[in-house]
Amino acid sequence: MPLEQVRDHLGPSQPVDDEQTHRFVASNVLLDRLPVSSVTFDLDETHGLQSLAYEFAIDDMSEVLAGLRARHGQPLSTSSEDQDQSDQVWVWNTGEDLITAVKHRSAEQEKFLISYRQSRLRPETL
Repeated sequence: MPLEQVRDHLGPSQPVDDEQTHRFVASNVLLDRLPVSSVTFDLDETHGLQSLAYEFAIDDMSEVLAGLRARHGQPLSTSSEDQDQSDQVWVWNTGEDLITAVKHRSAEQEKFLISYRQSRLRPETL
């Protein structure tokens, strides 16, 4: 998918910085009717869209996870905690995409991210 087509879906986007000219960020995007505070994506000139990461409000986490479970089944999940932070991670391999959801909590912030990239390993080959 070329940058113009991605911009049609996500709206205006900016390169993250001068050193990462293939990584872009778009703000205040809607995914269906759900607001997304930011979307970061990698775009290769020859291969098109390589990865996509959405940052959602923590209040929307349950709805997003429920939608992913309804569409792709139960994920592989894990969590880790220490005194300063905790992380929960859910992973789906659809055969075409690797979808990773992460809830990160620290004293300063709480974030919920979903990332998509092309799967390099089809589950049926294992």
